[in-house]
Amino acid sequence: MNCYIDAGNSRIKAHLARRSQKTVEPVVIDWPTVNESDPVGALATRLEPLLVDEKGRSPKQVVLASVVEPRRRDWLGTAIAEICPQAECRWLEVPGKCCHVRVAYESPTDLGIDRFCGMIEARARHPDRPLAVINAGTAITLDVLAADSQHLGGLILPGWRAQMEALRAAAPALTPAIESLEGAGAPAEPTDASPVPEATRRLGLAADTATAIELGRHWLIAAGVNQMVSVWQERLADEGVLLVVIAGGDAERLADLIDPYLEHCLETDLVLSGVVRLARARR
Repeated sequence: MNCYIDAGNSRIKAHLARRSQKTVEPVVIDWPTVNESDPVGALATRLEPLLVDEKGRSPKQVVLASVVEPRRRDWLGTAIAEICPQAECRWLEVPGKCCHVRVAYESPTDLGIDRFCGMIEARARHPDRPLAVINAGTAITLDVLAADSQHLGGLILPGWRAQMEALRAAAPALTPAIESLEGAGAPAEPTDASPVPEATRRLGLAADTATAIELGRHWLIAAGVNQMVSVWQERLADEGVLLVVIAGGDAERLADLIDPYLEHCLETDLVLSGVVRLARARR
């Protein structure tokens, strides 16, 4: 059996593939915090139930797609080696072309592996039409595929949590308002995102600082995403109707902001499924 891991900035998502199981829900694991005394040990504790089954069996190969900084990548590699030292760790890199998708970057390895895996999986699920592939996580990444699967490039925006952290760092006086939004000073988890405020659906204004921050980040994301998708739809009109494919921890939150005139759909486990697809692909 093999284990496939999508190591994102917010969380780790993993899937253990056994021949006897056709579908398995992925496991979501939190990263240790920077102030934990033994981050490798904490990570190993969280990973062990996934990597070692009730009969003591563990995967022969662990395939990883990582967009995190070297320190956390090292934590992950060390934790896996401690749990199943016989397993081969295979770190995926972005090829120039695979699964019909051709990367626009001159140096393909400069493209985030999560973005590439999301694109190849979106293409497999929605063939023969232009796509805007959006992954709404710590960062909101937007990539465009032509109908012939040529990657035309992409954009990166700060996500909801990243905007809050940027404001906290750049304008410390806003910290009390930010903490009131996060709840008792604890950062909100991506899956616990509050609903889009009703005021966002109208031309509403805030009468307090916390609401001003909340509305401001929604409008910023909504305006940027809808404007760019509209431009891409117009410029690719001769290839068909552009489909906006939305995935990631804040996918539902983002989908609520998409212009209803733009065709869009939500996809689950897009990047992790793409990790499996890339790992098994014949180049």
